[in-house]
Amino acid sequence: MIPYASRPSRTAKLAAVLLVAGLLLAPSTVAAQAAAPSVTLADTSITVDGGETSTVTAEYEFDVASTGSGDQALSAISGTIWQLPNRDIGDITATVNGESVEASITEQDRHWEVSVPVEDVSDGDTVTVTMEYDVAGPAGDVRAALWVPEYPTAGEGDAVGITLTLPDGQTVAGGAFPSPTTVDGNTATYELLHVPGFVAAEYGSSGPGLLSEDFLYSILGVVLITGVVVGGLAIDRRTA
Repeated sequence: MIPYASRPSRTAKLAAVLLVAGLLLAPSTVAAQAAAPSVTLADTSITVDGGETSTVTAEYEFDVASTGSGDQALSAISGTIWQLPNRDIGDITATVNGESVEASITEQDRHWEVSVPVEDVSDGDTVTVTMEYDVAGPAGDVRAALWVPEYPTAGEGDAVGITLTLPDGQTVAGGAFPSPTTVDGNTATYELLHVPGFVAAEYGSSGPGLLSEDFLYSILGVVLITGVVVGGLAIDRRTA
């Protein structure tokens, strides 16, 4: 009877081994079934037609290295648009690869979550998303929030190009963010590594005066550096 009594014991041990193996393998199996997509913002071109009502037209190109899998597979591209004080954003129109789509907009604390659906995307594809909307605000002060996608740039080179066009006869007068790469009459251009949360500039018929914010910061920097150098020389003379 002893040989027969040992069979349940062997069966129980085998079941325990299989259970442990299942627990060890389960996480990797789930991970393999739900892999996150790998997407990079390869190129961005944004134009802001500035004024009391500014029109933002933005085009984003995404390189899709992998669409992911399972419940994390790429089905939409999301991003944020900040809610700026005293600025009203009109209806947002969007396209994906040239086809009109309905943007999903969810209001959050101080920003909107804006996403667009993407379909029939394969590994190695490029997805082009465009957005257009108006931003209303006071005259003489452009402050336009931009859609910042969830997928960043590679952080190499100037992958983001922005052109701000002001009304005829106007130019950047101060308070510019980001700092323009060039300003030519009523047009300012920006070459950036990443998409900024907004573009802002005060404008008028003449450029920044001598007491502009940028000028004052430059003077302050020179004064501080001069003070450090002069102080160092004075200490050297005393100890000489």
